[in-house]
Amino acid sequence: MAFFNGLMYVFKEIAKRAENERWDEEGTRDELVRLHQAIEAGALTDEEFERRETELLERLEEIVEHKRQGGSHGGRQA
Repeated sequence: MAFFNGLMYVFKEIAKRAENERWDEEGTRDELVRLHQAIEAGALTDEEFERRETELLERLEEIVEHKRQGGSHGGRQA
């Protein structure tokens, strides 16, 4: 039983961290900065940059809307 309880704890922690990361506006903005640095350094193709930038901007929109609706996540919590 102790093993099962320990395993459940681990799964809950993983889910909590994934949820926190999902709503992490600062982290998403940091990713955008790194993405722009990578394209400027020539480390990405234009197509890859545009694909990733679109994904990140859509995620930011989702985060902002989540916060507007009263979502409680959004900080860096680990």
